Amino acid sequence: MAYYPKNKIQQNLQTNGDEYKTIINYNNGIDTFYIGAYYKLYNGKTYTGRFPGDGKNEEIIPVSDSDTLPIPESSLATTNVPPLFPTPKDYELGVFTRYFKKKRNEYLFEELTKDQYDNVDNILYIRFQIQWQLTGDKTATFNTNRNMILLAEQKNNVYGFNEYLQMDYLKYYK
Repeated sequence: MAYYPKNKIQQNLQTNGDEYKTIINYNNGIDTFYIGAYYKLYNGKTYTGRFPGDGKNEEIIPVSDSDTLPIPESSLATTNVPPLFPTPKDYELGVFTRYFKKKRNEYLFEELTKDQYDNVDNILYIRFQIQWQLTGDKTATFNTNRNMILLAEQKNNVYGFNEYLQMDYLKYYK
């Protein structure tokens, strides 16, 4: 898990269910409101849990922002939305490219779209990409994705990347 200084986090916040939705459920075509504790980072992103490391820490978004998210893959037609989540075509191929950046002088990672990745300031950030396995044997997929993460950490000198992804090697697996 990435380290954030305490002055960069608003901790122990609470929502009653009319403010936030989980991105994961939105991407799966489920319209679910989030109820419970959450925390907010300096960059405006919000996550479940009272603080980083409290549970799984899934990203949540304000209800008003859910209208601007990419259309869930279950209802994707042809759109011009840059993929941050795998598309049906990616699942046919069995892999998709994930794009990231890490601030050079801090352990702050962020996942990006292809367009965002192409416009990263290389002076402030290290940018890198990985091929993410989506389908196949579950154990082989787990090992492949774990190895891709470990290789990316070594090759790009971005240690802590594995913790940033919360060691979720089967994310998006089908």
